[in-house]
Amino acid sequence: MRIKIFCGALLLSMLNVAILYAQPGEPCGGTDPDATCPLDTWVIALAVIAVIFAAMSLIKKQNAKAI
Repeated sequence: MRIKIFCGALLLSMLNVAILYAQPGEPCGGTDPDATCPLDTWVIALAVIAVIFAAMSLIKKQNAKAI
């Protein structure tokens, strides 16, 4: 059952990637890259926030087990 769920999730994520990259023309319109591609400029900030969030969650979980 877990293999079927994993394969289904993998298939759905592959289809999402194909749909998301199916843009006509240039992805940012060829002008200001920040105008139509808001996520491209914040990828590093999102990665840093995700690492901080994961670290805080793991620390909380570890402290909860210690008590």
